Amino acid sequence: MQTRVGFLSVLTVCALGSMWIGSADAAPSSRNVTAGSMVGARGASMRSGRTAGGADEAGAEGEVKVKLDPRAQKSEAPEFNANAKVKSRLVTKRREWALIECEYSTHDKWMDQLSFTYHVLSTSKDEETGKQVFNYYTTTVRYIDVPKGKHRSCVCLSPNLVDRYGEPVAMALEVTGKGSDVLATDQTAVGINLPKEWWKDDKVMSNPILKRRSGLIDRSKTPFALINPDDYEVVQ
Repeated sequence: MQTRVGFLSVLTVCALGSMWIGSADAAPSSRNVTAGSMVGARGASMRSGRTAGGADEAGAEGEVKVKLDPRAQKSEAPEFNANAKVKSRLVTKRREWALIECEYSTHDKWMDQLSFTYHVLSTSKDEETGKQVFNYYTTTVRYIDVPKGKHRSCVCLSPNLVDRYGEPVAMALEVTGKGSDVLATDQTAVGINLPKEWWKDDKVMSNPILKRRSGLIDRSKTPFALINPDDYEVVQ
C-alpha cells in the first residue's frame, strides 16, 4: 500500500527560541520551510509521506492518497441571502477563519471509516507575561462510508482564536482506517525545527511554554458547511 500525505504550510514565520530541548546529535526530521521558499513558489514546498506496514501489506485497508494544500487558507465566513426579516448586521468588520484543508483519494469501492487526526501549533505572546508561547490544538474527524474517488477534509480555527493565539506555524496529520493502524503520517513547520512525530514526543508536549487549547473544529460545524458539500464525506 502506497500512502502519501502532504501537509499544509502557512506564511507565518516565528523564532523557535528555546522551546525544543532535544539532544544536539539528534537531527530534526521534520520538514522546515522558510518564508522565502513559501512566497517564491506555491507548489514548491517539500512533501514527504510514511507508509505503515510496508509494500507487503498493500491493500490491507485499501489505498489512500492524501495531499494537503501547500498554504493555509484564510477566509471570511460566507454570506447567504434569505428572505426572512432579520435585524441588520451588528458587526461590520469581516473576520477571517484559518482553514486547514486537504484532498485525498480512495481506490476501494467503499471504505467503512477513515479517521483524520490533526495536530496544530500556533504562536503568540502570553497574556500575563508577554513571553512567546506555543498553542497546541488537536481534533479527530471520522468519515464513514467513503466511496471510491476524490474527497476533501478540512478543519478550522475561528477568527477569535486566530486573533488571540496566532496563525498556525506547525501542523501534522495522521490517517487511520477502521482499525487502529496508522495508514500515513506527515508533518510540516514554518521557521521552526520539530522532531519527527513531535505530538508524541514528551519533551515537546510537556514543555512549559506549550499551552493546550481547544477549538480546532471540523468544517461541518462552521459557516462553510454548505459550500461544496459533495466534496466532503459524512462525519460520524
